[in-house]
Amino acid sequence: GGGNHFVEFGEIALQADNVLNLPEGSYVALLSHSGSRGLGAAIAKHYSLLAREVCKLPREAQHFAWLSLDSEEAGVLDEYDLAGDYARACHERIHLNLSKALGLKPVANVNNHHNFAWKEEIAPGRMAIVHRKGATPAQKGQAGLIPGSMATAGYLVCGKGVEESLCSASHGAGRAMSRQKAKESFTQSALKKMLSQADVTLIGGSIEEIPLAYKDIDRVMYTQETLVEVQGRFMPRIVRMNKE
Repeated sequence: GGGNHFVEFGEIALQADNVLNLPEGSYVALLSHSGSRGLGAAIAKHYSLLAREVCKLPREAQHFAWLSLDSEEAGVLDEYDLAGDYARACHERIHLNLSKALGLKPVANVNNHHNFAWKEEIAPGRMAIVHRKGATPAQKGQAGLIPGSMATAGYLVCGKGVEESLCSASHGAGRAMSRQKAKESFTQSALKKMLSQADVTLIGGSIEEIPLAYKDIDRVMYTQETLVEVQGRFMPRIVRMNKE
């Protein structure tokens, strides 16, 4: 995919009594970030345009158009489920292909979603449509991965199931500046120097994804320590990212 989609080889240091039930220590790990390869975006665009036709709002308010869950168009939720399943299958295929090519058998797998809207039980007996944009599920006991950037740490976490946050946590460090601002602010040589200092090999990628364009992942983790518990620390070593 484009943008910040990536596959990273690295090393993960697992703590004792971790959510993966693996012995404490260091392991070779593969971290990938990708989506439904345009399927989810196409579904969202289709139903957004349909909602505008149904609601007939003034031009300046058209982006507030909605579809009732009691209408025939509510089938969008089933299609979102399909896009989510497809994204999961894409991740699994990436990992299966690389494992086969390397002749290795994974000892654990963690797969979680972000940027989706699904029906969930947010409290005992209370159902709702939860839209996680820039967020990932963090139900109690659920394993998750929160990456930083191509040259900073990512974290294996275990959700704490905090209902006030709709059992969610951030899905990454998050951008500190836009892609355009990053292109205007940094040079390719600055990126190469930063990667060299971090002992990271980059294949592809662009200046838009320079680590300085992202928030401090350790600060982000500190601010959400009530939502997730850190179980391991991943450091990228080889990063494959699409170059736009």
